[in-house]
Amino acid sequence: MSAKRILVVDDQESMRDMLADLLDMMGYAPRAVAGGAEALHELEAGGIDLVITDLNMPVMDGMELMKQIKSRTPDLPVIVITGYGTFHTERQVLSSGADGYIPKPCTINRVQETVSAAFGE
Repeated sequence: MSAKRILVVDDQESMRDMLADLLDMMGYAPRAVAGGAEALHELEAGGIDLVITDLNMPVMDGMELMKQIKSRTPDLPVIVITGYGTFHTERQVLSSGADGYIPKPCTINRVQETVSAAFGE
């Protein structure tokens, strides 16, 4: 069985790399991009099983990206990650259709639990 492919979308290179490395160590096949337009391009190519997107990004924020993804592929799980969130932010993100929420700084356990839950594992 091949590893599930996860697209990481974050405008901060260090965060993208850290998440991709972490997901790789967990046995997933991550692909990392810097923004929403790149993410949509990757998704058009197909083969992505889950998206983890930062909330605060220039040009297209994580909420807009999530809406675009859900309008095109409603069953594709999307997890939103942010360093600027509050309890209200988490509720808003989840009620808008996200399949998970991860606050930054994130723990390995939180990432693993959230990704597993989004996959229904």
